[in-house]
Amino acid sequence: MRVFKAIWGLLFRLFPCPTPVGLRRLGSPGPTSPVLVTCNFYTTVRRLVRSLRGVDAWLLVADSKGVNVWCAAGGEELSTHSVVSAVKTSGVAEMVEHRTMILPPLSAPGVSARNVRKETGWKVRWGPVRMDDIPRYLAEGFERREPEKRATYDWRERLDTALGSLFPFYLLGAVGFWILGAHLLLSYLAMGALCFLLFFLLCPWLPGSRGLTKVMWLDGALGLALAATWVFPAPWAESIRAELVIAMVVLLIYGGELGGLASTMPSDLDPLMARLGVGAVGNVAWAGTVRTELLNGLRTLSIDRDQCVGCRCCAEVCPRGVWEMGEDRRAVMARREDCTACRACLVQCGSGAITAEPSAPE
Repeated sequence: MRVFKAIWGLLFRLFPCPTPVGLRRLGSPGPTSPVLVTCNFYTTVRRLVRSLRGVDAWLLVADSKGVNVWCAAGGEELSTHSVVSAVKTSGVAEMVEHRTMILPPLSAPGVSARNVRKETGWKVRWGPVRMDDIPRYLAEGFERREPEKRATYDWRERLDTALGSLFPFYLLGAVGFWILGAHLLLSYLAMGALCFLLFFLLCPWLPGSRGLTKVMWLDGALGLALAATWVFPAPWAESIRAELVIAMVVLLIYGGELGGLASTMPSDLDPLMARLGVGAVGNVAWAGTVRTELLNGLRTLSIDRDQCVGCRCCAEVCPRGVWEMGEDRRAVMARREDCTACRACLVQCGSGAITAEPSAPE
């Protein structure tokens, strides 16, 4: 079963892969040991336990419907309610003397720190974004370094998240070719894998801030190559054309999904579905959500600085470092162009200074 779940979590991350909720011991924790909270996605828990090897801590696994932290928080499966429920039902309060929990900062779009404290009496700290930084963070007195507050998307993270989310589509495409065009199956398998590596390895250096913008550069180059096969015909031109068309279509799929995989980029797919009027598919909501309206320009993120109390919550949870504290110790939206509309600042702003107001009609 563990092997099956490990494979499922690696290749089929688009679908839930739950592990039991509740309190777990890491090492030999005692009454003063830290309490870390995470989702109940099997792969996340397994990797977190591995990263914390040698650390004495309590791990509180909250119900996220078997979805990873970032996606579950965005879809409100990992929510204030699920964290409060985990605290109240796990018996963690009887195991420790303190009342402080450490939450992953990528859960901030779904879990309100102030409401957790209001309902449980537990204070929330935001830990590092990356698991491997947690042991140092715990050893050095819960001090987060600035880079540990921000999401990254290096080549390992790109290949890991993309493989888990896109493999089902790759597999579905293989089945389709096997049934409808078996003579092109090997071409599809080769081009699909090659384009996957090419796009996700080159992604940071491709122009544009969104997946579809980036992929258009590659598709444009492939389109020129396709045109060249007619200008300069050759015996092998027909098979090359088929492979080029396959590559262009596959890249469009990869590019359209890129923003949904990375906490560093805005989504292309979600606002497109909202514009098409698709309300939701399963538990994934599109039309009418604050996030898609921000991405589609129907709302504008703004701050009433007179109302800001300088709590720093927005700056602490923003995965892109959009918010900074001004000289007057009030929040400033310093890098609006980097905002991915994740809503973490909206959820965590206790004073109501940050709002998503309807945009004025042009």
